[in-house]
Amino acid sequence: MATKKTTQRISHSLFWTLIRNVPGYKEQYKDVIKEGLVSQYSDGLTCSLTEMYRKYPERYSMMIEAMKGDSHQRLARYDEERDKAAKRVIAAICAWIDKLGYKFDTPADKIRYAMAIACRAANCGNFNKIPESRLTAIYSLYCKKNSIDINGDPALDYIISKN
Repeated sequence: MATKKTTQRISHSLFWTLIRNVPGYKEQYKDVIKEGLVSQYSDGLTCSLTEMYRKYPERYSMMIEAMKGDSHQRLARYDEERDKAAKRVIAAICAWIDKLGYKFDTPADKIRYAMAIACRAANCGNFNKIPESRLTAIYSLYCKKNSIDINGDPALDYIISKN
C-alpha cells in the first residue's frame, strides 16, 4: 500500500481579515475583490492567492503590508478592551508572584513569567491569542488568590485531632 503525500494547506486568514476592511467590501463580491487585489499586486501574473503566495512571496508580503494600512488604520483596528484585560491579568499575576516571594533579575523577566502563567491558565501557547473572556476569568481567579492570606494563623493551623 502506497503512502499518501499530504500537503499542508496554507491559511490566508490574515488576508481574509484584512480584506473585510477594504472600503466597499461586500461578502458576495469577496472572490472578485480577492482576484482584483492579487492580480494588481502580482502585476497580472496570477489571480490565485495560493499561487501568489508560493511563486511570488515578496509580492504577497507587499500586498499584505499595503492592506494593513498606515498607523492610523492599524490603530483603528486595535482592540483597546482586550489590551486592558491583558494588562490587568499581568498585574494580578505579578501581585500573586510578589506575594509568593519570587525574585527576578529584571521587571521584564517577571512580566514574561506572568505571561507564561497566564498562557498555562488559558491553555494557550501565545499570550496575545488569549480571548478577552478568558483573560477576564484568569483575572478573577488571581484576584481571588491575592485576597487569600498565605501566611497563616498559628492558632488556626493547630491540628485539633488526628482523625
